[in-house]
Amino acid sequence: MISKIKIAVNTFFILVLFQSCSFDDATIQYEEQLVVFASINAGFPVFDTVFVSRTAGVDENVDASNLYIEGADVKLINISDSSELNFYSVGNGRYYPIDLTMQNIDSVSRYWLEYVISSGTTYRLVVSHEGDSVIAQTSVPEEIKIAPIDMPDYECPDGSTESISTIDVNNLDNLTFEQMLALYQNPIEYIESNNINVDSIDFRIGDCYTKSFASLPLFAVDFNEQDYNTIQIISYALESDKVDLEPFDDINQNGTFDEGESFSDRNSNGVRDSCYINLIYSDEKGLFDNDSLEYNRLANIWKNPLKKGGADGTWRENSPYRNNPWLWNADRAPSPIMWLYFDYYGQYLMTYKSTSDSYFNYFRGDPVGQNIYLLPDSNFEGGLGVFYSSSSSSFIVKITEPE
Repeated sequence: MISKIKIAVNTFFILVLFQSCSFDDATIQYEEQLVVFASINAGFPVFDTVFVSRTAGVDENVDASNLYIEGADVKLINISDSSELNFYSVGNGRYYPIDLTMQNIDSVSRYWLEYVISSGTTYRLVVSHEGDSVIAQTSVPEEIKIAPIDMPDYECPDGSTESISTIDVNNLDNLTFEQMLALYQNPIEYIESNNINVDSIDFRIGDCYTKSFASLPLFAVDFNEQDYNTIQIISYALESDKVDLEPFDDINQNGTFDEGESFSDRNSNGVRDSCYINLIYSDEKGLFDNDSLEYNRLANIWKNPLKKGGADGTWRENSPYRNNPWLWNADRAPSPIMWLYFDYYGQYLMTYKSTSDSYFNYFRGDPVGQNIYLLPDSNFEGGLGVFYSSSSSSFIVKITEPE
């Protein structure tokens, strides 16, 4: 009798197991969709390009460049006053508020420059193509407020302590759009002619300064983190393209490259010629406790490897450089700014951008495709991609080489 009961119980559990593990494997029919990427920034006209393309089925043999959409209608609408800004195709799926071939470019340019994005306002982006249409909205974040902050002393790996600098991070406050435009067009001249107060920070190399992401911060910036999900930090070297002769070891300190003195042959051609002189570059050993380490190697580990110029028959061939600008994400304040943010000596434009919820939600998904079963959270109705907004605050700081 007991055996019969066990058989009945086992049979019951097997039936339940198979019932509970059944799946409704209905095939989802693929539908082609529009893919749109766009962003706007408070206090400025629209500078970013709108990208429009389409999806492709897994069995579709098509080159990615053929997925760009031309001839779409792209329109930005201010929900508060219904004002509109039209975009024009500039090729390869890119759309911009100005088309240089337009006959009425003066009036269009004037309208575009006056269509300044406002904080706290909601904007709608509408993209239509051949009967298909996608819509997304973004609410522009309120102004981000940044401030200098005093940080406690930092303890180095050898037990010594170093102070963290406090710098002026509000030296570009209250600039008008026209002034910011002048700054972007000729930053060094603008800084000098307008007597902007710019603090200088030495970029030192060694165990305490340039060994990991937890090295000594050069300075720190405070911001109103409670108001935002994500903050973008953009470090843009304003003097990365400065060119001069490769540096040399001036043994007799006469300021002249003499016979017998060595030089930093950055492009490995055996000739002392030009280079990007402001690139932070050092293959000198002995600056770290581990004598086998040198800065270039560590920078290649923590950043991307040095890039090399293409073959063009000039000094640029094989000449090293790094990407500029760099974009970082932060979610906590204060944000320590360490060596990883800087690849060049000279003036830097540092920008803090508060981003809308649509940006946070999109990157909370998997936009870089590490998990093919996890899709980014798009805010486009009937399509893919993201339309987000931001507010920004910027300042200038100078990164210097210790004497």
